[in-house]
Amino acid sequence: MGKVIHCQKVVPQSGCPHSVRGATVEEVLKNAQEHAKEHGITQVTPELIERLKSFIEDE
Repeated sequence: MGKVIHCQKVVPQSGCPHSVRGATVEEVLKNAQEHAKEHGITQVTPELIERLKSFIEDE
């Protein structure tokens, strides 16, 4: 079962419809960090990682 993070759930005001997917928690977090660059986020802090983890869902 894959993992997914819906960008709009993490930052509702962004209106971003993108969903980040991966086979594992680690993969979806890596992909989310790449997607964050599209929003101008270049510094991924431990706090952001923990926030992202709280939004990971099973597909």
